[in-house]
Amino acid sequence: MTGNEPPQQRVSLTPQATHQETGVAAFALHQALDEAGLGEIRPVLDDEQDVPNIKLHGIDADAATRLGHLVRKGTDENYLLAEELRHALLAHDLNGFPVPQVCGAKIALGEVSIRTADRLACILGAPPGPELDEYESPDWPESNDVFDKLNAALKATDVGVFVGMWLHSYCRRCEGDSAIELGSIKVDVARRFVKALQSAARP
Repeated sequence: MTGNEPPQQRVSLTPQATHQETGVAAFALHQALDEAGLGEIRPVLDDEQDVPNIKLHGIDADAATRLGHLVRKGTDENYLLAEELRHALLAHDLNGFPVPQVCGAKIALGEVSIRTADRLACILGAPPGPELDEYESPDWPESNDVFDKLNAALKATDVGVFVGMWLHSYCRRCEGDSAIELGSIKVDVARRFVKALQSAARP
């Protein structure tokens, strides 16, 4: 990209958790493990370092096996959710949308064209904007407008703003078209996204 082009726009990521937040997370994990019948696994806050972390104590072979089954069950549900999201996107003929991929406890979305992002925003209830030229890559002003439009549509439908959402403007040096990169989303956000798409599909 040339030096005259505007920088990429980025939605801020969550900052490093504090010691108190990490302690709350450790307690929440302990409760979840206890409810799953794994109370013998004790999450312990290690705050002796600059960056606090959580260690698990009391894991024998039996507890590790049961914890592994629990994690795999959750992962299987994530794969089903990713497939449900794919079908919801295809129901709106969003064929240019990448296939959602399970990435740990999140679902990775990928990069979409400005036209696909604009269509998605309209499906979610955003008002139609100026028609984008089919044969030319949208320039910075148009691309930025679509970025803001999609952000607003996601907020309005209670999906929320995707964490890790970037606007890549047209690059004259590599001739790369403008695009919006959608990062990985948490499972609860993915469920709200599916619900919003399915609601929009109803007459």
